[in-house]
Amino acid sequence: MLKEKHDWTYFKRRIYIKNTTVNEIFRMCVTPKGLTEWFVEKTEYKDNKGRIREQNEIIHPGDTFKWTYHIGSTVEGKILAINENKSLSFTFGENEPNTNDYVVVTFTFHEKRDKIWFDILQDNMADSNYGRVFYYISCNMGWVFHMNNMKSIIENNYDLRVENENRMHVDAPSGYPLENYQWTSFKIQEYFKTTKEEVFQKWTSSNQIIQWFLKEAIFLTSNNEVRSFNEKIKKEDKYIWKFHSGLELSGEILDIVDNSLFKFTFGKKEPDSEENVVVTVTFHDNGNNHCRIEISQENIADNEYGYVTYNLSCILGWSYFLTNLRSVFESGCDLREQNQQLESESRSYSILK
Repeated sequence: MLKEKHDWTYFKRRIYIKNTTVNEIFRMCVTPKGLTEWFVEKTEYKDNKGRIREQNEIIHPGDTFKWTYHIGSTVEGKILAINENKSLSFTFGENEPNTNDYVVVTFTFHEKRDKIWFDILQDNMADSNYGRVFYYISCNMGWVFHMNNMKSIIENNYDLRVENENRMHVDAPSGYPLENYQWTSFKIQEYFKTTKEEVFQKWTSSNQIIQWFLKEAIFLTSNNEVRSFNEKIKKEDKYIWKFHSGLELSGEILDIVDNSLFKFTFGKKEPDSEENVVVTVTFHDNGNNHCRIEISQENIADNEYGYVTYNLSCILGWSYFLTNLRSVFESGCDLREQNQQLESESRSYSILK
């Protein structure tokens, strides 16, 4: 069980990026043009006299901004502080509707020996259903995608954003409308520029699933025999999954239907429970060699342990791995860190104490 109540008023995220400098990342965040290269579609910054800043001009504290995303939604705010090559802070919307109290986001930029990383702290969120869902979960999912998109662009020259469609990263249809958010289950979906048969294969053998999700995967038959590296898994197989972050998980394959469904247990509902959390992955043909997959995670405990361990943590984890699966298919780039400490920080920093 959780040793203490989770703090829903802030989160942190971290991304390590190769082949760059702190100055390059900083300028991608503090110029109007730079921000559109990895985050939003359009920006407009005005100085304290109302002058619109040029696209390559560095923004200043006191500037106001309006950002427009690819899906057409907008956010307005104010630049609070800038420290060259070190940090940027800005407001990011009211923490509750119709208040004058604002969520604050701070970017910090770091370099130590051969490592360069970029942290995001989102703070002053309301500990209410609105704050938890709209800011903690939804924004966290957004930052998961956009930080990895920056990494993809810098390391592999590939932009993962989707243009001309009403979405920009992993969709979480169970989260909307926000006031009806379901804490004991969730659904998320992602779209791929390939067939559902190709995506299905990435889930159903040790060789395939380690290419985007796991460090090591062992599948055992009903006779307790280890399946070969390339052998297709079957219903009632047991699994042992090891992640690059150091996490290890065991469970059972509950059902599998070729190119359509993959269902498995995903940990105990609570530490001493006999019940399991269950994940169902379904694969859908969208035509023109495109497909959609949907992940449903159910039987989550209706308490703080369930909310944090299996709703929050898992929805962020699936967002990360589905983004990586898209990256593997579309650009051939695996965004995961192979180092255990770096991967743990990149995935889980937002809930580390």
